[in-house]
Amino acid sequence: MIEIQDPDVLIAALLDSTTSHVLETMFFSTVIGSAPESESDSNPRLRARLSFSGNPSGEFEVETTRAAAHALAAAFLGIDESEVDAQQAEEVAGELANMACGSALSSLGNVECFRLAKPIVTSAPVGTPMLDGVRRGFLLDSGALRVSLRVDFPPA
Repeated sequence: MIEIQDPDVLIAALLDSTTSHVLETMFFSTVIGSAPESESDSNPRLRARLSFSGNPSGEFEVETTRAAAHALAAAFLGIDESEVDAQQAEEVAGELANMACGSALSSLGNVECFRLAKPIVTSAPVGTPMLDGVRRGFLLDSGALRVSLRVDFPPA
């Protein structure tokens, strides 16, 4: 059995690959680069956070601008972006959190079982910290998207 010295390195790599895969396959959105840790703009944001329990447990979060959330919702729902309302954008942001979290957790080694809670979607003021965990940023055509994952591994 291989012992991982720094699980954050593994989690960062998983977030990069699984989030990119979910964005491309379910939201038809290509990652064009890495987003900076923070943005200086004042665009309104959405944050979808969910917890998961089992072995392991923890939390997952997606944060994006409302404009990017609308673009992702339009692609996911197969409608024109002008047809997406605020509720649909929020619901799809929650679904993105579900899919990206489930994909990342399913790719972790030594995962026995886990249960995802329903995502909570809120407005996110600019500059507020995300949950304490491994963070990754993705630059999309429609704006920046950030994910954060905290995994509470059981003691060895």
